[in-house]
Amino acid sequence: MSLRRWRNRLAVIAGALTLALAGAVALAEPVLAAIACPACFGFERLSGAIYVDHAMSDEERTAFRRALAEADERLMAFYGDVVAPPIVLACSTDGCNGRLHGGGARGAAYLTIALRLAPLGLNPTIIAHERSHIELHSRIGLWRLAEGAIPAWFDEGLAVVVSEDERYLLPPGPGDRCRVEPGEALPASARDWRRTAGRDPELYARTACRVLRWIDGHGGNGAVLRLAKRIHDGASFEDAYRSP
Repeated sequence: MSLRRWRNRLAVIAGALTLALAGAVALAEPVLAAIACPACFGFERLSGAIYVDHAMSDEERTAFRRALAEADERLMAFYGDVVAPPIVLACSTDGCNGRLHGGGARGAAYLTIALRLAPLGLNPTIIAHERSHIELHSRIGLWRLAEGAIPAWFDEGLAVVVSEDERYLLPPGPGDRCRVEPGEALPASARDWRRTAGRDPELYARTACRVLRWIDGHGGNGAVLRLAKRIHDGASFEDAYRSP
């Protein structure tokens, strides 16, 4: 067989393997495929890197734009600037959420790249919560994130604080905003977090309390930026967390 025919055959095989891999990803984790090709999953561009399912009505799109703007204000108020504007996939129907295997979660962040929103997550609090994850992950870097440099309890508690989620924090005002005491042990790994959250309805409130008190005791929101920078530069979470 000639060299050209071998090359053509190899190209066909490589193409077939690529398609098979893409199909496997789409079946196992369709949200990853949707991030790569929103239109393939029925999404339309709302603006920039923000996509909504085609069934979202004009009224819902207007309300969603307002929710995005308010979430951005909360994020800016805490972080000062945004280093990682993500791809947003917003579902207004259960069918859309089901196609992405969204389950019961109102939203989910994917590394530093994207976030998915379910119909119940199209509000400023959930949007700001998920964007806080992406912002923190971007500031510490993907490598440190992969190493597990940030414990789940801090990541989740911070997202509650940034999003001003009054389900888990008292409204702003004088005095302590904690609804419950943080207790001692809080889950550090994502696996332990999911397991504990399923049986502890006060987990988010407890972690938010610990993070908020740490922020207040370390000079305000800038403490989080300093912690993220130290971790990015190689410090352990324990060392950065204990630093004045």
